[in-house]
Amino acid sequence: MVSGTETQLERTLGFREALTIGVGTMVGAGIFVLPGPAAALAGPAAAVAFVAAGGIAVLTALSASELATAMPASGGPYHFINRGLGPVFGSIAGLGNWLGLAFATAFYAVGFGNYVAPLVIGILPPLGIGPLPLSAAQLGGLVAAVLFIGVNYLSTKGTGDLQNVIVIVLLGILGLFILLGVTQADVATLRPLFPEGPGSVFPATALVFVSYLGFAQVATVAGEIKQPGTNLPRAMVGGVLLVTAVYAVSMVILLGVVERAAIAGSGTAIADGAAVVFGAFGSGVVGVGLLIFGGLLATASSANASVLSASRINYAMGRDGLMDARLSAIHERFDTPHRSILLTGGLILVFIVAGEVNSLARAGSVLHLLVYGLLNVSLIVFRETRAGGYDPDFEVPFYPAVPALGAVLSFALIGFMELPEVLLAAGLVAGGIVWYVLYVRRRVVDTSALAMYRGAVPLEIEVEVEFDFDTPAKRAEEVAEDG
Repeated sequence: MVSGTETQLERTLGFREALTIGVGTMVGAGIFVLPGPAAALAGPAAAVAFVAAGGIAVLTALSASELATAMPASGGPYHFINRGLGPVFGSIAGLGNWLGLAFATAFYAVGFGNYVAPLVIGILPPLGIGPLPLSAAQLGGLVAAVLFIGVNYLSTKGTGDLQNVIVIVLLGILGLFILLGVTQADVATLRPLFPEGPGSVFPATALVFVSYLGFAQVATVAGEIKQPGTNLPRAMVGGVLLVTAVYAVSMVILLGVVERAAIAGSGTAIADGAAVVFGAFGSGVVGVGLLIFGGLLATASSANASVLSASRINYAMGRDGLMDARLSAIHERFDTPHRSILLTGGLILVFIVAGEVNSLARAGSVLHLLVYGLLNVSLIVFRETRAGGYDPDFEVPFYPAVPALGAVLSFALIGFMELPEVLLAAGLVAGGIVWYVLYVRRRVVDTSALAMYRGAVPLEIEVEVEFDFDTPAKRAEEVAEDG
């Protein structure tokens, strides 16, 4: 499980690109799809639910930051779990995280298709493909997915540059909505804060947690980030805090300008709020158009970043022996893991054509919560064992409370998810165990921190693992020793 091939990936992503990969993935369904359903569950307390979900995400972001600075390699949460808990949990986390991101990408792509559906419907008859058994949203999603797969195939830096542009424009639109909305929001409409009781915050938190999946995607491209010791923690934790503030303030303004009953359950609640906010300035149509354009950007940004992150997981699994090693090949010209991108992209296209992407996205959320819980457990294992020369450049404050709370809350939120999605995720976990038994067990030696602590790792392998943690501090030390 030594990551000797990792140096083949070029470090082309700076702090800004890392931040926008995380923020661009998070600012999607959270503000353009979920406010209506969240308001239906908890009323004004939906804003509290967004803050609670963000708080749980911050706990895991802190743990992921420490692990990523100790092991700045592609693969993110999968890589940390595999190195901490071993290939059994690595198989579960790798397949779960990879498929969960592929599910989410199909969801984002179809969401993009929904925004461009009127245009697609208008051009279908001349193209003569109207009889295809696909909706206009699916066709738009397929076109978008092919575009983003192509961008990722050709250049990692191109993906980061695209994220920069999208996120800056998107945050500008939301910032304008917030700035104008502050002058009109009536706090009286926020009373009572808990119309459905305080307990309603928990299912609402589970619902909106899907909005925060993007922060860990920064860690999946850790092998391509410049100065990971400082840029990774800043990008992950800063991204969650920024998005939580945008979500909570937007939700307060939305419920301050529109009656709860008018938007409860609506998938376009933010556009309804924009009609009121901008209408007061005589530009309601312009405001709705801007927010619709923002929704288009949000789904595009989420899909683009998810293709990037998902492909790095099976790239890392191929590198570590948990999948075919050919998936870890790097394109000679484009310096991208082209085979893993094509495999991941093919799955995404299949999911779009198959439909039911909403259920797949919710199942992906369950899988991510499971992975995040295991990630926090892995941090505790590394800290307690200090196996393999574990030496992160950033350490979680208030250890062990932060990772322990992050693990417990991540697992607990699964209990508030819908049963069909929980069962689907459980089936994928079982699939990960079967994959380990049939494929991984005969090919990979368990050199995890847990195995080393149990004394199950031979001495010669333990020495090899000790030098596998390629931190900036260690690299500088080696350069100094070389003179």
